[in-house]
Amino acid sequence: MIRALLSTALLAATTAASAQEGFDPLDTSRLLRAETRAAAANADIEAARRTNAAALALQPGQPGLLSNAVILAGMAGDAEGRIAALEAIARAGLVFDLDALDALDALRAAAPDRMEAVAARLSANGAPKGGAERLATIALPDALIEALEIDIETERLFLGGVAERAIWVVEHGSQEPRLFADAGDGLRSVFGLAVDSRNRLLYATTGTVPQTPLGEGEAPDTALLAFDLVTGDLMVRHEIEGAGQLSGLTVRDGIVYVGDSGADRVYRLTGPLADLEILAEDTRFASLQGVVAAAGSVWVADYALGLWRIDPGTGEARLARTPASGESLVGLDALAVGPDGAIYAVRNGAAPMGVLRITLDGEGRLADAEPVLTSHAAFGAHGEPTSLQIADGRAFLLANAQWALFPEDGSAPEAAREPAVVLTWPVE
Repeated sequence: MIRALLSTALLAATTAASAQEGFDPLDTSRLLRAETRAAAANADIEAARRTNAAALALQPGQPGLLSNAVILAGMAGDAEGRIAALEAIARAGLVFDLDALDALDALRAAAPDRMEAVAARLSANGAPKGGAERLATIALPDALIEALEIDIETERLFLGGVAERAIWVVEHGSQEPRLFADAGDGLRSVFGLAVDSRNRLLYATTGTVPQTPLGEGEAPDTALLAFDLVTGDLMVRHEIEGAGQLSGLTVRDGIVYVGDSGADRVYRLTGPLADLEILAEDTRFASLQGVVAAAGSVWVADYALGLWRIDPGTGEARLARTPASGESLVGLDALAVGPDGAIYAVRNGAAPMGVLRITLDGEGRLADAEPVLTSHAAFGAHGEPTSLQIADGRAFLLANAQWALFPEDGSAPEAAREPAVVLTWPVE
């Protein structure tokens, strides 16, 4: 009884505070998930369902929480609730193995039309979508490539390495990488790249993770570096007090926007020689990834929560609502803007992995989301799409980052690593 009252109180507090700055939705969701596990272990299934639903309200479309809803409804003997939970997974654009369900035949007998529709939608979610061609297969099989950028004026590709502390350039028409910058230029691991066409610079975010090979006496740090696009010389290094881990970035009209996945911040740089400044700082941010500027706002992907919209004038951040389609925005990584102003997002934290096209309404708010490239063979058995750029009416995607094959302890991987693959396709 006491646990049920505590869960109800936590749910009420969550509902009241979820829109307030200073409230941490991810930490609260973790607390709710712990309550869910404890209640389920004590056979208080209704309390577990309430806390799981509260966590889902904070992380709409979170695959694990959606699956929990299916399991808990089954434990409660609630066939209607179980079917509704499966329908929610299907609407979110995710995949689910129906054959692994116990009592599947009973569910089909209870609601044959609904279960048939669920099965059809789940099958469609998992089916390959979109078409892309292989632009380059780059001979860096032992490199953990996280970042990709294209200088459309020269049609050169730039690749940033995590375990190698390097940036490579691939000339147009070539498949051979050439070293552009390395640890001697102050690089740690490279997490983001962006070309500033106005000033002919290549910006890179760099920082430290367990896979970063630090030399004797080297300390972890994080910074924004600017390189001359012609010579490759390091032009300027930007640091800011209190930074955690600079990650995704974008350049719009010479202005650089950078996400900090370790310090709940978004930064702005108004020019190469300006100071890096805080644009937005919000404890609700959980794991900031890709950044773009579109429709008068700055948009930042949050791996755990979805998509934040930031007012560049005030720095106010608002979490975008779930799109009308119901498509899950959990697990978003890189972002890019299409020619029509739509936002393209890489989703690699939920299945199926791939690229979503997110449209905005006339007032610049999130309107809808749909997958445009999923289940592509080039993602690989141990890879995942990570970095996306759009230029000159084409999308360029780093298809197979291989984090799973780079253990944090430096041990040998379980499978052979593969060359980096870059895909491309026309964007309407």
